[in-house]
Amino acid sequence: MKESKLFKGLLAIIIVVALGAPTIASADGRNNLKGVSVKVSYADLNLEKQEGAKALYRRLQQASKRACGYRGLKISGTVKRMIETRQCYREALSAAVENIDNERLTQIHSS
Repeated sequence: MKESKLFKGLLAIIIVVALGAPTIASADGRNNLKGVSVKVSYADLNLEKQEGAKALYRRLQQASKRACGYRGLKISGTVKRMIETRQCYREALSAAVENIDNERLTQIHSS
């Protein structure tokens, strides 16, 4: 549990300045990616429409993967590293969706 608290404390969550502004996905220090961020612009999307929310969700997924160094087991090297990376990805993606606070986006993430 101590590792989980440390992980949550070190994980820099995605910041949303304003709807339509770039979003930043960040990763924690456990993945040796301290300070890594990935900007996600969605000014071109209409989040009032399902297609726009789906497009943003795909962008957030990709940004979270890049920020956390998401890889398969073959590239990760160890099961532990792969599990840590997947957890980072899930938490970064959930934080991004929560920060954007859009009903359609939240529904997509929850399904």
